[in-house]
Amino acid sequence: MIEIAPDTAFLLYIGLMLLLLLGTWTYHLYRSSKRKLVLTEYELSVCEYCHFAYLATRGDKLSRCPQCKALNKEGR
Repeated sequence: MIEIAPDTAFLLYIGLMLLLLLGTWTYHLYRSSKRKLVLTEYELSVCEYCHFAYLATRGDKLSRCPQCKALNKEGR
């Protein structure tokens, strides 16, 4: 059996944990750099009457609130 002093075992444990943490951070950094911004055809609108936030089609002059079914002007 291999004998390891307690202080050496502790340093090996800390070193492995730091290496694992560095590897995880590098992996997430690599994955987040691959994400691209995708523009959608929707915009966030807020109902004038019930103040419900919903996605409306960009460019429509009137949109209908899905909660109270009221018509809202563009840009609201």
